[in-house]
Amino acid sequence: MNLKQVELFYSAMNLEKAKVKLEELEKVREEILKLTRELRLLSTKAIASVHSKGDHKKYLKDAIEIFKKILEYKKYDEIFYSLTQDAFQEFVEAYFLSKAIEERFDFEIDFDVPPSSFLTGLADLVGELRRCALTSMMRNEFESAKKFLDLMEKIYNELIQFSSFPDKLVPNLRQKLDIARSLVDRTKSDYITSKLHESLGRDR
Repeated sequence: MNLKQVELFYSAMNLEKAKVKLEELEKVREEILKLTRELRLLSTKAIASVHSKGDHKKYLKDAIEIFKKILEYKKYDEIFYSLTQDAFQEFVEAYFLSKAIEERFDFEIDFDVPPSSFLTGLADLVGELRRCALTSMMRNEFESAKKFLDLMEKIYNELIQFSSFPDKLVPNLRQKLDIARSLVDRTKSDYITSKLHESLGRDR
C-alpha cells in the first residue's frame, strides 16, 4: 500500500468498517456510562458532605480521579460530550462549592471541562450557596450568610453574558439562570427578614 492507498483506507467507509466502529463505540459507551455514574455519585456525596460538615474533600478527590479516567475517552467525540455533560456539570458544581466554603472561590477550574458543563455547573451552584446562606442565617451568622449571598449574585452577574448563546451550545443555561435570579432575590428577602428578627430579639 502506498501513502495514498493508506489514506483512502482510513478515510473511506463501508459496511464492515461501520459495523466495527459501532461495536467499538457501543463498548466504549458502556464504559463511559459506568464512569459517569461514579462521577455523579461522588460529586453528589461531596456536595452533601459540605452541608453536613463531613469530609467532602475525600469524595472530591475520588471524583477528580474518575474525571481524569473519563477524559481518556475524549477521542470518541461522537458520543463523549453527550454522555458526559450532566456528570461533568455536577462535578463542576461540587468543585466550586468546595472552593466557596474554603473562601478561595474564583471562576477557574484546573481541569479540561467543556464550556457548557462549566457554565451550567456554576449556574447550579447558586442553589447550593443558597442552602449555605440559609444555614448561616439560622445560626445568626449573618456575615457568613452575606458572603454566600454576594457570591450567588456575583455568579449570576458573570453568567448572564452567556445567555445569548444558543441552547444547543449551552443546554438549559438560560433556564438555570432564571432560577438563579429567583434564588438570589429570595435569599435577599430571607436575609433581610432574618436580620430584622434577630435585631428585634436583641431589643426585647
